[in-house]
Amino acid sequence: MLIDSKTQRPISLGSKSDSGFTLVEVIIAGMILVILCVGVLTVFEQVIKLNRGNSIRTQALSVLQKKVELYRAMKFEPVAPDPLLAGHDKVTTDTGVASADGTLFDVAVTIDNDPYTNGVQTATSAPAVQESACQFKEITVEATPHNAQAAWITAVKTKVTFQRVRLVN
Repeated sequence: MLIDSKTQRPISLGSKSDSGFTLVEVIIAGMILVILCVGVLTVFEQVIKLNRGNSIRTQALSVLQKKVELYRAMKFEPVAPDPLLAGHDKVTTDTGVASADGTLFDVAVTIDNDPYTNGVQTATSAPAVQESACQFKEITVEATPHNAQAAWITAVKTKVTFQRVRLVN
């Protein structure tokens, strides 16, 4: 038996406090760490997906802003309205429009001559609203990613709707 020189007490060589971790404890701790890491990686993957979607929406909004400004600058007056403001159902006007970071979008435009009636009314639709009689238009511009790397990205459609009122002389 060994005696501690400072305390003059016996030292036991086989006490449980000196034995360390058992193999079972190490395996259980490792399993807990693996489960936590898988959970964190899953959350991390979802955050990356959300950030990618938000980035695409932000770039789409920059493309839509340019298109909205184009339609807002067009003349909508009784004498000679701009022919691009003629009512029409969804028409893809531009394909492969590049945003600031180079992401390509397809842009579709819908112009409704009577937004207070269900559906899109044009000069040729069933309840026709002639261009000359139209005083109020609702224009919807929608941007969809052109080359989607993943299927969920094609579902990221960004849309803006605004109205135009005819200039009265």
